[in-house]
Amino acid sequence: MLLSRLLPRPRWPALLVSALLLLAAARGIAMLLATPLVALANNYDQVRYTACLDLFADRPGQAVDAPSFLAPLPVYAFQPTPGAGCYLTSDLLFQGSAVALYRASEAAGGAPQHSVRTLGALRLAAWLLAGLLLCRAFWREGTPALAVANAAWLALLGVDPLNSLYLNTFYAEAGALYFAYLCVTLALLCALRATPLRLLLLGLSGVLLGSSKIQHLALPLFIAIALGLGSLRQPQLRRPALALFGAGLVSLLLQWANLQRDVPMFRQIALTNAVNIVLSAALPASDDAALTAQRLALDPLCAASSGKSIYQLAQPPEQACPGIDRFTRSRFVHLLAEPATLLRMLASIPALMLPAIPDYLGKVAGGDNAPLPAHFVSIDRVLAPLLLWPALLAPLLSWLVLLWRTTPSPVATAFAAASTAIALSVPVVSLFGDGKVELARHAHLGTNAVLAFLPLLLTAWLVRRFSH
Repeated sequence: MLLSRLLPRPRWPALLVSALLLLAAARGIAMLLATPLVALANNYDQVRYTACLDLFADRPGQAVDAPSFLAPLPVYAFQPTPGAGCYLTSDLLFQGSAVALYRASEAAGGAPQHSVRTLGALRLAAWLLAGLLLCRAFWREGTPALAVANAAWLALLGVDPLNSLYLNTFYAEAGALYFAYLCVTLALLCALRATPLRLLLLGLSGVLLGSSKIQHLALPLFIAIALGLGSLRQPQLRRPALALFGAGLVSLLLQWANLQRDVPMFRQIALTNAVNIVLSAALPASDDAALTAQRLALDPLCAASSGKSIYQLAQPPEQACPGIDRFTRSRFVHLLAEPATLLRMLASIPALMLPAIPDYLGKVAGGDNAPLPAHFVSIDRVLAPLLLWPALLAPLLSWLVLLWRTTPSPVATAFAAASTAIALSVPVVSLFGDGKVELARHAHLGTNAVLAFLPLLLTAWLVRRFSH
C-alpha cells in the first residue's frame, strides 16, 4: 500500500523505471567490485592522461609509461616524472576527483598505493545519479515513455561490459560516453521544453564532450548541425541546436590549443596517426597504391608497406614511406579523383567496429590476455558485422523520414538527429584520424549510438502505446 502511494501514475511504467535503475546499479556494482579486477588493459594510452596528475601504475622496477596489454592494472601511486607527456581531456574531471581522494587519504596517514576502483566508484555514482535525475525530469514533463527508455538504455547498454569495462581504468572513453549521454538526453529535454538551465547544461555537456578525446573535437558541431536541420521543421530544436553549436566552437578552440603544444608526445602521435591513416586505411583500399600515394603527395615507395600499421613496419616510418612526417589530412581532398578508394575505406568500417570490446587486450588483472569472464552478460558476444550496416543507416533513414512528415515529433526528430550525427561521424572521423588501428575503441561512441537507436525508439513507443 505504501509503495502504491509513493509511485507516480501510471504506476507500471514507474515500477519498470525503478526496476531498470536497480538493474543498472547491480550490473555496474558487479563490474566495479569483481575480484580479481575486471577492466580493459593497455596502460600505454592511459598514462597520457594520468601524467597530468603525476599518477602512474604502481609497478616497481618498470617504467611508468610501460604498456600493459595483457591485463588491467589495479594499483596506482604518485610518481612525479619530469617530461612525461600530458594529454588534456575533460575526463580529468573524474580522474582529478579520484586523485583528490587519493591525496586526502595520504594526508590522513593512508598508504601511498591507491585502488583504481575509487575512480570506478565515482564514475558509476555519476552514471546512476544522472540516470535517476533525467528519468525524473522526463516524468515531470509528462513523458513516462522517455523515462522508461532512458532507464532501459542505462540498464541494458550503459552498464553493459561494452562500457563498464572502462569504469576501473584511466581511459578517456568513460568520460566521453558520459558527456555524450548527457548531450543526447538534455537535447531531448530541451525539445520538450527549453529552459535556460537545460540549455546551459546542454552547452556545458557539449564542451565536455568535444574536449573528451581528439576524435570528438567536432562532434558537438555535427550534432548541432543535425538538430539545426531538424529545426527547419520543428522550431523547438533551434535553441538546443544553437546551444550545442556554441559549445562546439568552444571545444574546437580548446582542442586546437591542446594540439598546438609543441611537445614530443604530440609529434609522435601525429606521425603514428599519419602512418596508420595512409598505410593501414588508404593504400589497401586503392586499385593502384603507388598512384594513390602520389596523389597524397607521398613517395610511390609507400605502396610497398600497404596494409601495415606503424607497429608492423620493419624500418623507421620516414624510410618506409618518405614524406609521411609531413602528411596532413587536407591531402585527402585529392582522393576525390578516386571515389572507389574512398568508398572502400568507408565500406570497411562496420567490420572494423567489431568486436566492440577489443579482443587483443586482457580483461582480468593478473591474467594473460584473459577474456571477459563468462558470467558477465554482454551484447558484444552476439554482434556481427552484417548487422552493423543496416543499424548504422537506421538513425539516418528515420531522421529523413521524420523531416518529411507532416506532423513530426520534435523529440523523435532530436533523438534521430543526435543518433545519426554520432553513429556516422564518429567512425568516419576515427578512420580518417587514426586509420584502421583500434578503430573499434576509437569509434566507441558510434557503436553505442547504433545499438541504442532502434531499441530505445521501440521501448518508448510500446510504453506510450500501452499507457493509454
